[in-house]
Amino acid sequence: MAKILVATDGSKASDKAVDVALVRARLAKAQLVIANVSEVFCPIGVTELDPKVFEDAARQESAAIIAAAVARAKAAGIEATAVQEFGSPADTLVNIAKREGVEEIFIASHGRHGLARAAMGSVSARVVEWAPCTVTVVK
Repeated sequence: MAKILVATDGSKASDKAVDVALVRARLAKAQLVIANVSEVFCPIGVTELDPKVFEDAARQESAAIIAAAVARAKAAGIEATAVQEFGSPADTLVNIAKREGVEEIFIASHGRHGLARAAMGSVSARVVEWAPCTVTVVK
């Protein structure tokens, strides 16, 4: 069975990418791999809090984002699996695509984080450059 990867960060733009990936998965009778990649963020100078607090919060947010996307897939009758990882989003998404053997990646042109480039966000631009497969950038 063919596999398609869709990256989601919970933003409206990534929700559109999920919508497009759901349509493609249905048409191709493909399995959908839904991924959320979190970067662990701990503000500099915050010594009173354990960094694990930030990691736990990121893990909970990521789980909620993925659960919502998986529920949408299941409601649409699409087989979906969830991947939740920590790391650099672009690098990690490319590694997930290689590991899962996906045929196509769907990603939003801009997500919640990062600076915008002229036409695409920095994460989507790097995924396009480094991916081992076709990448569909959704605006």
